[in-house]
Amino acid sequence: MLVPGEYHGDEAPARPGPGWLALVPVGGVWRLEPAIVRATRVHDPVLDAEGDRTGIALTSSRSDTLVLLRLPDLQPGKVDTPAMKFSGGARLISLGEAPLKLQFRSDEYVIEGRKAGIEVRTGAMRAVLSDLAAARPDSEDAASLLWAGDLDRDGRLDLLFSYSGYNRGGVCLYLSSGAPAGTPVRLAGCHGGVGC
Repeated sequence: MLVPGEYHGDEAPARPGPGWLALVPVGGVWRLEPAIVRATRVHDPVLDAEGDRTGIALTSSRSDTLVLLRLPDLQPGKVDTPAMKFSGGARLISLGEAPLKLQFRSDEYVIEGRKAGIEVRTGAMRAVLSDLAAARPDSEDAASLLWAGDLDRDGRLDLLFSYSGYNRGGVCLYLSSGAPAGTPVRLAGCHGGVGC
């Protein structure tokens, strides 16, 4: 998984290779579309001396790319999503606030901030995503739901979260396919970096 942007040289591949799918909005629906990923060497203002170019800028042939994916079970085409607008930006998940509820097909998904991380539950299934921190006043760590939909086409929601903290940020993908028994999702991958 990759997110377009500029990174330190060890945070992104210098040669991304073929086979990437871009998650993009097309005519009011979300789609996975084949994309070419380019990695260009750029000046890293934090680590480089003048004239050096150790940073990497990742770009997609699809200018509206939310995230780039190269996972075995994903195929190009339309992606079903819940009745939720994602154009307004990510939805911050905060400790102590009302949970976010998403209806997808006949299931309700509840996403709630906990001290141990972000809790996701639907029906009898439950998981605490301990890789992510709910926003709270005494910490710079926070996570937001960036996007939700059925990427792996198994009839259940997959979740894309952005995360941030002191001097770091990125995106993590949680897929429903392959999730352990009794849990709605599993961590499929993250991509991010540190700042200056």
